[in-house]
Amino acid sequence: MAVHLYPSSYRCDCGHESHFTEGTVREMRQKSQRKRQLLEGSEADQHLIEFEHGQAVAVICPRLGRRAIGAAD
Repeated sequence: MAVHLYPSSYRCDCGHESHFTEGTVREMRQKSQRKRQLLEGSEADQHLIEFEHGQAVAVICPRLGRRAIGAAD
């Protein structure tokens, strides 16, 4: 299960970490209240973060596919 790393980073099951500014994540949460949003990183190993209903719900990995986001340990 993918993990949200407070405040604005996400780790995929494959080990890749995507880092964003807090403002970008806040904006995606607001936009996702109206419709599903995808946030893409700028790295070569492209991962997408899926937002729905104001929350990040999944990491879409190019190797593993869609992975739900769970709580960090």
